Amino acid sequence: MSASQKKILRLMMKERRALLFQQNPEAGEHLANFYFDNFALDSRKIIGGYWPIGSEVDIKPLLYKLNEKGFQCALPCITTEGLIFRLWAPSTSLMNGEFGILEPPVTAPVVFPDVLFVPLLAFDKEGHRLGYGQGHYDRYLHHHKALAIGIGFKGQEIDEIPRQSHDFALDYILTEEGITKFK
Repeated sequence: MSASQKKILRLMMKERRALLFQQNPEAGEHLANFYFDNFALDSRKIIGGYWPIGSEVDIKPLLYKLNEKGFQCALPCITTEGLIFRLWAPSTSLMNGEFGILEPPVTAPVVFPDVLFVPLLAFDKEGHRLGYGQGHYDRYLHHHKALAIGIGFKGQEIDEIPRQSHDFALDYILTEEGITKFK
């Protein structure tokens, strides 16, 4: 698939996700319930989340519940060296980072998540995802071992994601309808 075709697919999937977001305002709560019904992780594990923007599934309910259960949570920060994760708690004052994404301040400690929630525009039955095209998560996952859980709406699933050798497959996808394991 050419770069221009991938760009068109991204635009189409962004529109589809916006519609799914409007139709599923409680998706984040459902997703949090499925997570806790299916994962029994040691609370010493560090969870890398994201602060949702636009029509991304709102995982804040999941992040708050993880924090309540004693997990350390972190949010991504885009730096000139790539994606890093800084500790986050509900009391953390977030600041505008690159692309207007809210992130912890530079004074928050850098950590390396054991589990990583990955936002997406689309996913397929083999666990491949279509992201925003910057490659931040793919590069991060190539350098840091973490359980990769894609976060999206079930309606974001498509037959096949065009992929390149540097693209990283997800271990799971978590949607408002359940969880799927890929590996």
